[in-house]
Amino acid sequence: MSKELTGQIAEIPGPIKALVVIKEPKVAAAIIKKAKRPLIIVGDLATKYDEEGFDSISLVTEIAKAVNAHINVTGPLIRKFRETGYDKVYLMSTPEVVDRLRDESWKGHDGNGGYDLVIFIGFRYYYAWLMLNGLKHYAFKWLKTMSLDPYYQPNATYTLPTMKIGEWREFIKKILNIIKG
Repeated sequence: MSKELTGQIAEIPGPIKALVVIKEPKVAAAIIKKAKRPLIIVGDLATKYDEEGFDSISLVTEIAKAVNAHINVTGPLIRKFRETGYDKVYLMSTPEVVDRLRDESWKGHDGNGGYDLVIFIGFRYYYAWLMLNGLKHYAFKWLKTMSLDPYYQPNATYTLPTMKIGEWREFIKKILNIIKG
């Protein structure tokens, strides 16, 4: 049994739980860099983690640029991401993109092929729990998932341990620095 506690104690994630709890930024960076076609799905909480010296939109965009990843955002975040000038930002509701990810024949936002790693950041625990649970059960043969939110997520293939927000911000910055080399 994992030593990490989840935020949804009554929910049972099933026999398959997070394969790797990422405790070092270099491990997360290596997994992201190894992906052939990553997708970053950004939830509305991403900007709630911001403070002076930590701009989540810039950090996510820099990670995406470094590994040539697509970014999927919802709602009002699209404007902020488009202002960064990165041209691989797409607007689609999270349930819709997760539903498409379950379809092995979906060719991605640009039609050039499916994704092999999907990174979630900026989601409420229970919402990410449900999306990752669906992908864990219906897309496990072709898709790996990673949660970069500051709490343990048992339904992701790779997850961070539960961290304090300040510690998490530093962790994410280190991931970016390692990826950029």
